[in-house]
Amino acid sequence: VSRGRGKSQEKRQLIVKAASELFVEQGYSNTSMDTIAREAGVSKQTLYSHFGGKEQLFTAAIDSKCDEYQLDSTHRQDIPDCRHYLEDFAIHFARLLVSEEAIGIYRVCASEAGRSNVGKLFWEAGPAKIRSGLIDYLQSQVEAGVLHIEDTELAATQLTAMLHSKYHSRALYGVDESVTQEDLQYYARSCVDLFLRGYQATSPG
Repeated sequence: VSRGRGKSQEKRQLIVKAASELFVEQGYSNTSMDTIAREAGVSKQTLYSHFGGKEQLFTAAIDSKCDEYQLDSTHRQDIPDCRHYLEDFAIHFARLLVSEEAIGIYRVCASEAGRSNVGKLFWEAGPAKIRSGLIDYLQSQVEAGVLHIEDTELAATQLTAMLHSKYHSRALYGVDESVTQEDLQYYARSCVDLFLRGYQATSPG
């Protein structure tokens, strides 16, 4: 039984990988389930047994990419210090924003605006889910007395907005600029530093 589950999971991963690449290369509307099945090397029956339709598959592709860049809060459960937690989150988020896959998906969403539900699907599977996890963490730090934030949703928006940086914008507009991991880490940490200057609770006395 375990072996069967392993094969099934392997096929699911192949399908998600094929779909992710096709969505970026051909756009959402131009990518058919037939093409995805062929690219993944599976039958349409297998494809539909894993995913009910193209929308579910697109959502799974976004979920997979967020998981790859460790943006789920479960990846930071063992980081007790608020600054280190936020720095780890910020660095991974900044890396995702400039990745070829993320830039491709942003462009797909822009091209599909007004023509399909893809923008809403992307928002709910990606940004909204990431923000929700960040809001929950900020709230826990407020309750622990580490942060002083009146509106955690606003604070989460401010931090994620800062992280979009010039690197993301230039990549999105196709302006060539080499960015190193060191550049991204330095910028992400500076954003967290600024964020904590505004929201870190001051010790009494």
